[in-house]
Amino acid sequence: MDSKERAALIREANTAFNAGDIRKARELFLKTDYKDGLIRLGDHFMYDRKLPMLAFGYYKKAGRQDKVDEIFQRMIYGLSVWLGRDKWKLPTSANQAESTETKTSTPLNPDDFVVHPILKAKALEILSSNR
Repeated sequence: MDSKERAALIREANTAFNAGDIRKARELFLKTDYKDGLIRLGDHFMYDRKLPMLAFGYYKKAGRQDKVDEIFQRMIYGLSVWLGRDKWKLPTSANQAESTETKTSTPLNPDDFVVHPILKAKALEILSSNR
């Protein structure tokens, strides 16, 4: 596809997205491999629709590793809270990980992860609503 055709399709996709036609915008953003449009789709699914696993694919395709990492960190944090700090343990050394005789471990501290404040608040909200 030439640059004029690509630009026209991107404009059409942006118009569709702004009008709320996410399916058409998705099709055109993917067809043109328009990174900014894919990020907009990711943001739409992440923040508006609250569907991080759908957002993951768009962020991955757009090359936004920081957003992919945020989703992973959010999932890890949510899992650690759900399991409880007393059940989520990491080996203190490689030798202890292999040894079945000595199982001394250090609890995983959720504060060790850098999680975007909005994602952390949303994860806590979801967890508290499931109790």
